[in-house]
Amino acid sequence: MNRFIITLSSLALLFTSCELDINDNPNYPDSGTISADLVFPNAQLGLVATISDNMFNYAGFFAQYFNQLPESQQFDAISENRINVSDQVFDGAYRTLYSGVLADLEDVKKKTTSTADLLAVAVLRTMSFQLLVDNTDKTPYIESLGGSEVPNPKYDDGDVVYKGVLAELDEALSAYKTNSELMTVTDMMFKKNMVQWVGLANAVKLRMYMRMYEKDNSVKDKIVALVNENDFFIGDAALDIFADVPGNRSPFYASYYELGQANHCASYPIIQYMLHTDDPRIAYAYDKTAADGKYVGEIPGAKNVTKEWVGSENWKNKNVSNVNFKLHNGTGATRPGIIFTQANLQFLIAEAKLRFLNDEAGAKVAYEEAIKADFAFKGFDGVETYLAGEYVNFDLAENKLELIYMQKWAAFCYTDHMEAWSEIRRTDVPKLSTKDGKSIFETPSIYTPGELIEPVRNSIVGGGLVKRLPYSYKSYTINQNAPEAVEINVPVWWDVK
Repeated sequence: MNRFIITLSSLALLFTSCELDINDNPNYPDSGTISADLVFPNAQLGLVATISDNMFNYAGFFAQYFNQLPESQQFDAISENRINVSDQVFDGAYRTLYSGVLADLEDVKKKTTSTADLLAVAVLRTMSFQLLVDNTDKTPYIESLGGSEVPNPKYDDGDVVYKGVLAELDEALSAYKTNSELMTVTDMMFKKNMVQWVGLANAVKLRMYMRMYEKDNSVKDKIVALVNENDFFIGDAALDIFADVPGNRSPFYASYYELGQANHCASYPIIQYMLHTDDPRIAYAYDKTAADGKYVGEIPGAKNVTKEWVGSENWKNKNVSNVNFKLHNGTGATRPGIIFTQANLQFLIAEAKLRFLNDEAGAKVAYEEAIKADFAFKGFDGVETYLAGEYVNFDLAENKLELIYMQKWAAFCYTDHMEAWSEIRRTDVPKLSTKDGKSIFETPSIYTPGELIEPVRNSIVGGGLVKRLPYSYKSYTINQNAPEAVEINVPVWWDVK
């Protein structure tokens, strides 16, 4: 264990050094002496930190898993959609991905010739650029990572980035299959199992094609081919490396609970849906209220007005379900850092089989496997009882596709909030309620469990939900080729529903 802690701490130091510049490929003082074997795990850790910390936080509000605790104000702006470039909401994630993960991967590419190493690099690079696009649409790509030689890289359109990294990934897959070499770098996720890396590459492609489909129907054949081939990873793609030791705890736990910044509470839509479906996973991250021992979610964006609706000052932390950062089983500090869950993969397969292969029976199998995978990841029994429930049973559902989407939303709760937000934008599920937050609070019976609710205090002109984030402030102000700012209610390129 001591050796592990030292190793993880060393990675953290390397990771920190990557965050100095926004548009420059960092020049490590000793870059010539740092081997690819050390740099690659740092890139893995950086990707996990992005998904499990920074994006996990703000996307948790957009997916309506989180709201702001009544007696705190740290995230008032996010919960009320008061977001512009100067708020720097995206800066941490951008810095980590661009100047950290992608710079590290670029360094690895220069230091190894192994086709196995280069495939793993291509997978993480593809995922990183996908995350950048899914947040802000445009991002430096073609001219990216040029360091001082390209101080002002141009921003490329999202579709250009998607198609570019997918081509890179296909090239890396082809090279590996032609010359199947061994990995030489340390691999904290799959332990150099290349069957798993190929499977993850295919899963990433499937996810991106599904996101592209509404804009580019030609990818349907590629979706069908991937699903029919069924060459995907087993289990969860995650880093199971964290320990309940200061400096080595899981990213979100370390960032908020450990630092005494636990200002999150449950949001009304997810609580109502989980209660409606008798979902035991409600206890995974949410506590019952201290006031009356029930699960209570706060109406989105209503923290500052709920006490007015109540008619007194008695709307406090005790009246709403807090987020339990320790998790229901006390493993919050050691929870694996997610890169791609098996549940996510199986939900994608279920959707593809239902929509594109006319295989309802196969869709049911994948749908149930997705839920089973999430129950297993979160450490819950009773999945068969849950699957047989009236509102979860695949056979009983009138709209089976919508059920897949809704259960994906439930599964992503407290696992992958960025994916949840992206899938909400892609599918328009959960639906946005036609009722306003005050009316729902006063007359809960008018609300359909699981529908999203427009924030009561909403700074978006004309209303609606967040469709993208502003560009990184530092990149936007430093890079002379940064595009004009875009409002947060403007969809990214693939969001055409």
